[in-house]
Amino acid sequence: SDCKKDRERHELSGKRFGPGEWWHAWSIFIPEDFPIIFPTKAMFGQFYLKGEGPIFAFENQWPDRNIGGGYHVERDFIHYNKLDTIASDEDMRGKWTDILVHAKWSKKEDGFFKVWVNSQPKYDYKGRTLLKKSSKVYFKFGIYRSFMIRWRNKNNLQDVPSQVLYFDEVRIGKTKEKVTKYLK
Repeated sequence: SDCKKDRERHELSGKRFGPGEWWHAWSIFIPEDFPIIFPTKAMFGQFYLKGEGPIFAFENQWPDRNIGGGYHVERDFIHYNKLDTIASDEDMRGKWTDILVHAKWSKKEDGFFKVWVNSQPKYDYKGRTLLKKSSKVYFKFGIYRSFMIRWRNKNNLQDVPSQVLYFDEVRIGKTKEKVTKYLK
């Protein structure tokens, strides 16, 4: 467990799937009173390569720009770390937000990872989405908090505030219609 290494998590994990095109959808609700724990890193979902680590993650902080809150996609080709904002904190607080992902998982340059937020295109990556060793991907969602010491040091407090999120309609399928039929 990495939770003994300055981390906390409560995540659920889906089925493993192989190369090819897949659709993913979920709804997320961030309550009005949701505490921002910047500069601690908070992830709310990860596409994880079996045996390798996260390849794309959905985060609530952007440490390099001192942004707390919102929803950001991190592309992490094992610590390449490229972040892009897909929704602001203001856009998500106190309401359900629908996320749709269309990905082609490939070790070649024909891969892609596209994200829509409430039916609006927000992220479009083209290129390799699998690494040489990896052949299976899975989606984990929930809250994964890393580097808790950052918040403790900044605030001179031992207890980091609890965070609660809500997820609904988490789906995976080979077609867009299969994963979006229950979204608004």
